[in-house]
Amino acid sequence: MTGSTRRGCAISATLTLALAFGAGACDGPRERDTGDDCTQDILSGFDDTLVFTSAYRVIDGELGESCLGASDPAIVLAWEHLATIAPREQLSDLALFGGFEPDGDEAAETLAFVNPLDDGAQFQMSVNTVEASADADELLLTLAHEFSHVFTATAEQLARTDEAFDGCSTYFNGEGCYLDDALMTAWIDEFWPADMLDGVDTEVDSVDDADARCALDDGFFGPYAATNPEEDFAEAFSAFVFRVEPYTDGQARRLEWIAAQPGLAEFRERAEMARMTPLANNFEVCG
Repeated sequence: MTGSTRRGCAISATLTLALAFGAGACDGPRERDTGDDCTQDILSGFDDTLVFTSAYRVIDGELGESCLGASDPAIVLAWEHLATIAPREQLSDLALFGGFEPDGDEAAETLAFVNPLDDGAQFQMSVNTVEASADADELLLTLAHEFSHVFTATAEQLARTDEAFDGCSTYFNGEGCYLDDALMTAWIDEFWPADMLDGVDTEVDSVDDADARCALDDGFFGPYAATNPEEDFAEAFSAFVFRVEPYTDGQARRLEWIAAQPGLAEFRERAEMARMTPLANNFEVCG
């Protein structure tokens, strides 16, 4: 990711990422039931910095009819890109796919975000329609990044129970506790030593802390990746899917690790078949 633009984040009921990478806190919609409503307030979580211009229900992994606003070609195209790289059975974890326009400078740099619905049974993905139309390559990277926040936070990966809140033995990310066999648990064990993990504040993250971690580890795909383990994985995964050439040995090791995980190579294979790869490495260099 170039400059200070935030590719996106996963939003939970209790987690607020108050970063300042040229953008405001990622504190949009909170975990909630979808119900029968598809309104501006419901979709935005009453965050007045996000103006939703369109939204679609996702039914069995396919984009359904618009439930808010007129049909938006930019969001339909974003969905088509996502459906190209992601298997349909995994797309079924999404229930809503929407487009927003940021209202104010603080929200303008947020390219997209994901938030859980129905206690993590399904998810909403929301895309900045202005930025989606501005840079085709950045959109592709953003979609892969955001979708990683979906498949790493399903009920099979993240426990959102009272027990998870009270006694997490792996890593509690502010929303839940990763299961012992979760993908993120393995990622953390591989790339986040205890002293580095202990410095992550799940309530409010610090730009200075992320910059400090970035300076110590050349494996991060930019300082935003050093925010927390989830953003680290998401940035590396987007680079993996679109065959971004690593700049450092540390970046190469992250990409090799992802390639060895069951099911993840399919995303890259699908991108290659669609001739979406390779993309240039425009991530900032750490280390």
